[in-house]
Order: sequence, then C-alpha cells, then structure tokens
Amino acid sequence: MTGWMAVVTAVSAAVIAFSLVVLIVALVLVLRQLLTVSRQVEHLVETVDRDARPALASVRRTADEAGRVAEVVRGEVEAYAGTSRKLRGRVERFADSLEERLLEFETLLDVLQEELEATVLDVAAVLRTTRRGSGVLQAVKRAVLGRRG
Repeated sequence: MTGWMAVVTAVSAAVIAFSLVVLIVALVLVLRQLLTVSRQVEHLVETVDRDARPALASVRRTADEAGRVAEVVRGEVEAYAGTSRKLRGRVERFADSLEERLLEFETLLDVLQEELEATVLDVAAVLRTTRRGSGVLQAVKRAVLGRRG
C-alpha cells in the first residue's frame, strides 16, 4: 500500500471509530433518558395504582350495593305484584258473589211483590165482602129494629 492509502485508511478507521464512539455515547445518553422516563412512568403507575385502588374498591362496593338494592327492589315489586294479584282475585270473587246475591235479592223482591199484590187483592175482596155483609146486616138490623119501633 502506498503511503497516502495507508493515511486514508487510518483516517477512515479513525473516523469510523470516532463515529462509533459518538454513536455509543449517544446510545448511552438515550438509554439514560429511557431509564429516567421508565422510572417516571413506573412512579406514575404506582401513584395511579395507589390512588385508583381505593376508588376502584369504592366503585366495586357501590356496584355491589346497587346490585343488592336492585335485588331488594325486585323482591318488593314481586311481593306487591303478588299481593295485587291476590287482592284482584278476592275483589273479583266478591263482585261475583255480590252479583249472585243481588240476583237472589231481585228474585226475592219479585216474589214479595207478587205476594203483596195477591194479599192486596185478597184484602180488597174481603173488604168488598165485608161491605156487602155490613149492608146486609144493616138491612137486617133496620128490619128488626124498624119493627120494634
């Protein structure tokens, strides 16, 4: 190799070596920054985890309570619905019974009216007979007293 080639080769090797050193230094700096950012992210995650755990626990408790309240409300609604069904059945039976009794009462009133009409006619006939009999008795009385007098 000639002299200038050796110099160019040496300078090239030095430039490459220097570039590698600069690249390694830059890489080390980037890694240090990544390590710092990683520590900050880890700290942030710990802080969020520490702060979020009570909130998440509270949310879980609230969700559990809401579930229990929903169960209680569901049970109460079912109980009211059952009571309503029973009450509706009793009211319907009462209405049916009342309707039957009203029909029986109407029939009784019809019978009473017929009996009353028959009794009124009988009383009218008795009164008519009594008036005729009274007229006959008065005629007999006049005849008997008229002769005495």
